[in-house]
Amino acid sequence: MIKCEVSICAAISRNASVKEDKEKNPFVSFGVKVPIMGRDKEKLDLDISVTTDGGKEIAAIYTTGRRVEIEGVLTIRKKDGKLFLNLRAANDKIHLGKSTYGDKLEGTMEFRGKIGKNGVEEKEDKNKKLFKTFSAFSLDKNGDKNDFTWVRFLYFDPKDGEDFLQANTFIEAKGDLQMGVFKGALSLDCRLTSVSQWDVKK
Repeated sequence: MIKCEVSICAAISRNASVKEDKEKNPFVSFGVKVPIMGRDKEKLDLDISVTTDGGKEIAAIYTTGRRVEIEGVLTIRKKDGKLFLNLRAANDKIHLGKSTYGDKLEGTMEFRGKIGKNGVEEKEDKNKKLFKTFSAFSLDKNGDKNDFTWVRFLYFDPKDGEDFLQANTFIEAKGDLQMGVFKGALSLDCRLTSVSQWDVKK
C-alpha cells in the first residue's frame, strides 16, 4: 500500500466526465499532468487521474488547459508493470488557479511493504552525521499476477531499539514524499519520520 496526502498545482490534461460507481452514484473524473524533474535534468510528465463528487455542473468547470490547485489522497498502484496514480479530492479542496501558478506536487507518504534483500545501509551525510537508507516494495495483486512498486527510504533520525530494520522485514512507514526520474521512469523516495514493524496477519 502506498497512500499519500498531497497538494498539487497542475494543468488539466483531460476534460472532466461524469461516471458512476458500483452503487450507481455519479462522480466526476478528469486528468492532470505534472512535470517531474530528475537530478540529471531528465523530465517526466506525470499523468494523474482525479476524482471528486458531483455531476454535469461540476464536470463543466474542469476543462483541458485550465490550471487547478488540489489537496487530496493520492494512491499509487501498479498493474501489468504500469504505475497508476489516482487522486481523490473533496469539491472544496479543488480550486481553479491562475495561469501564472507554477507546477507543484508535494506531500507525505504512508507505506506498507517489505524491505528488499539488500537490507539496510548506514551512511554519512556532509556533516558526518549517520543516517540509514534502504529500499522496500509494496505488493499489488492483480488476479494471479503480482506487481511490485519500489520506494527508496532515507532515515535521518533513527531511533534506538529498531533492530527489525533488516532485509525481508515487513514495515509500516510514514514520511515526506519525494519524486524523481530514473531512466525515463518515475522514482519514489521517502524521507522517513516514523517506521514500525508491520504485523501482516493483522
